[in-house]
This record gives sequence, structure tokens and C-alpha cells, in this order.
Amino acid sequence: MDYDRYYLELALTEAEKALQENTYPVGAVIVDENQHIIAKGRNRVHPDQDVTAHAEMDAIRNAGSAIFKAKIERKAFTIYTTLEPCLMCTGGILFANMKRVVWALNDGEGFGGYKKINGAGIFERKFQEVDVREEPYADLKMKQLELMRQWESNPNHVVNLRNTYEMGG
Repeated sequence: MDYDRYYLELALTEAEKALQENTYPVGAVIVDENQHIIAKGRNRVHPDQDVTAHAEMDAIRNAGSAIFKAKIERKAFTIYTTLEPCLMCTGGILFANMKRVVWALNDGEGFGGYKKINGAGIFERKFQEVDVREEPYADLKMKQLELMRQWESNPNHVVNLRNTYEMGG
């Protein structure tokens, strides 16, 4: 079984749910060394009115005490996400001691921060402990890209919110 593909597809399902909830379409799944799902998450920024409610942070929160246990027992968790993690989520991933990160779509033009922070030489030791696989499947990359395109027309997209605000709405 191609586990990376399977878990990225599950993360894309979470991203689709996020879009249906009128928020940024990003999903995440955390699995352990034995390929057991520990937690799922999706972006909940708009439904929760919480700017920290990103998919990766949601999954890490949902993993609860399993994160602490994994750190103590030196177990290797993998986080699958549909979009390159932002600065905040990169910090969460590093400090939750994830040993592997796989994402469907790079986000160098947006808020993607994983590669930027890594390239800055900050937290070098932590970054060296993480195996990264970016954009491993062209078809899944395109699915996430399509969700991002759909998001652009959503009323909660920041550009649309600003336009409504400027028009006195």
C-alpha cells in the first residue's frame, strides 16, 4: 500500500470539509510508526473565529496526550497536510516532535513557511530530525490547487471580505 498517497487523500477529504465550512481548504492527518491514525484536523479559522485554528494545529491539538507520549517514548509520527505548513504550523510541527512531514502542494507564494524557516538556518537541529516529502503526487497537488481556486471565490476569502468592507458591507 502507498501510505503517503492514502493519508494525503484523507487530508484532502478534510480540506474539502473545510471549504464546505467556508474556510481555507487545508486538511491534515497524523499517523504513528505503525500507520495508525492518531488524529485528523482541518482549517477552522472562520467557523471558530480563531486565527490559530489551522489544519496542522487542529490535528496536533486533536492528538492530545499521544504527542507527549510519542516524545517521551521517541516514537516517530508523520503529519500529512494538503498545503506547505505556514510559519505557525511549522513551529507546531517542530515542537510536537513530528519526524516526518508530507504535503501535497507547495505554498511559496502564499503563507507557506516550512521551507523558508528551514532555509533561514533557524532550529537547524530540529529540522535535521524531520524527513520532508513535498508534492509527491501530481494528481493530488492538482486537487489541492483546485480547492485553492475554489476558495478564491468564497465570501470569507480575505480579498472578498475586504471588498465587501470597502463597499460598506
